[in-house]
Amino acid sequence: MNINLSEVREHIKLYFKEHLPQYTVLEIRRKSCHPDDAHLFMVSAKKSDSTYALWTGWNELSQSLNHGHYGLQSIEECEKIFEEFYYKG
Repeated sequence: MNINLSEVREHIKLYFKEHLPQYTVLEIRRKSCHPDDAHLFMVSAKKSDSTYALWTGWNELSQSLNHGHYGLQSIEECEKIFEEFYYKG
């Protein structure tokens, strides 16, 4: 499966604009290095109240966002969750 990362970024930004306008997307990372997971991503964002959130389940095929972690106080907390949920297998 060939996933165009710039298209993924645009799809995620459009999703946030429509469904989560109070958030600004900060970073998008792959969920895994496994080829079967090429359509899965994680997304961090900053909310207008200066808290952060991270979702460990953006599915590019269905263009859906799941598994949110809300009310994070720093970008460092996002980084820890990115690392915790990245599948290295």
